[in-house]
Amino acid sequence: MVGDRKQAFTRLREAEAALSKADSRRDAVGGYDQAAYQFHVAHVLDETKDLAGSIAALKSSVRAQPKQERQGRLHANGVMAQRQYELGHIEEACSTWNTFLDDYVGLSTARGDEHFETMRKRLAPHRKVRAVRELGERARQVATLKG
Repeated sequence: MVGDRKQAFTRLREAEAALSKADSRRDAVGGYDQAAYQFHVAHVLDETKDLAGSIAALKSSVRAQPKQERQGRLHANGVMAQRQYELGHIEEACSTWNTFLDDYVGLSTARGDEHFETMRKRLAPHRKVRAVRELGERARQVATLKG
């Protein structure tokens, strides 16, 4: 975030080395696991303008998350869909936003609300795309349920 690419990648290598030495337990407070590491990799790659690499790291992060980590998955999918959209992959973004909605419908978080509003704003200009229309209908249903 401060523009020091070399330091960012050095810190990631340090975190990866520390993570590889850690045992497989995840502490209830302050735990750092593969999912968190991949999420941070995605952030660094995004800051260095490697959008495709960032998306790949987010996919790894989501795959590494335990099923009960709904808030983390919600946020990772919200971020991933936005980056897919930025890359111009509208249909892939819609698919990821649909997965985001799977968790969003059952959670109440400010971050989730922000991702939901971003999704609606970003998709508005693309209403002619079938995947966008279908996602828009589902988003309206979810909004009604959460209403």
